[in-house]
Amino acid sequence: MEIAGIKVFYIVPILVFGPIVFFVLFKAIGIGSLFSLSDEQKELQRKHRQLESALNVETAKSARYKKPKLTVMKIIGQGLLYLPFLLVVGYFSSYPKYEFAPENTAQIKLSLTLWGERKIPCRTRTAEELKELPPNMRRAKSCSRERHPVRITFNLNGDTVFNKSASPAGLRDDGPSSFYQTFMVPAGKHELIVNIYNGDDDTPVKTFTQGVTLSSGQAIALTHTAGEGIVIH
Repeated sequence: MEIAGIKVFYIVPILVFGPIVFFVLFKAIGIGSLFSLSDEQKELQRKHRQLESALNVETAKSARYKKPKLTVMKIIGQGLLYLPFLLVVGYFSSYPKYEFAPENTAQIKLSLTLWGERKIPCRTRTAEELKELPPNMRRAKSCSRERHPVRITFNLNGDTVFNKSASPAGLRDDGPSSFYQTFMVPAGKHELIVNIYNGDDDTPVKTFTQGVTLSSGQAIALTHTAGEGIVIH
């Protein structure tokens, strides 16, 4: 067998014993000294590095930024340049005055999150049905996820000022219905009535009635919690 016209019989010994022979010559005979610098050359290199370091230090010192001295005239000039900017910022920080609400008015917020009734009422599973289910799914009641939309009306002092229906959230219509609306009203006494309807039913499932006295600039919010119903904050 040949490689590039040379028999493998001659190549293998060179590859095996060649590195060993070179290592012996490098350590025993000192052939490595042919590739290293003499002491005189090393000293010249060290002096050259010292000279370069000294030159770099001098260059850095000469190029260092010298902070100019501030004089009284420079300070006065800078102050005159900044003065118009400060006057503009000071003016717009106070004027024009922002009014949260007109005088002698108050604010009522409806912020309600309500759960509609399930479209299919829950039912109790039979013993046979429970046996057919996996152990982790054996619940006594079976409930559908889809819920009805929720509709609410808000009556203020006998007038209906809000009447809206909201669909359940979620891809399967299994989430809550949300409502948010703000009303500006005169300061004083007010009668609040909130009716909650399930879907298109005409009979409210819950009714909230409350009288409040609001001062000028006051804001209240009507919210709903599962345990307390509608409350005023």
